[in-house]
Amino acid sequence: MPIYEFRCENCGEIFEKLQRMDEDYPPCPNCGSFDVMKLPSIFGFQDKIAQKSQREISILKRARDYLIDGKIGEARRFLEKAKEFHPSERIKKLSDVLSERKAVKSVYASQTEYVITKKKEKS
Repeated sequence: MPIYEFRCENCGEIFEKLQRMDEDYPPCPNCGSFDVMKLPSIFGFQDKIAQKSQREISILKRARDYLIDGKIGEARRFLEKAKEFHPSERIKKLSDVLSERKAVKSVYASQTEYVITKKKEKS
């Protein structure tokens, strides 16, 4: 059985009650009034804006992972598909920037290594 939050319209008391969905609203524990309203709980509804922003963030993270690995072509293809299914300004902007950029031809890129040599001393 779920826990629901209620607010009394008379006294403003907010309280929780464990009950089935088909039960009537409980009376207020403070004043005993049956004039209560069920409140939407945090777990009871989904915010569509938050869902869209989470989806956008995950798409941008995956594109970033492709770019870190040096796979610009794959990031470009991924963002083209993502624009179809989740059109947003940030995804479109990143896709446009990557379409202008050329892919790296070499597969392996390494950092410059420093070699330290010891001077020979004169004897």
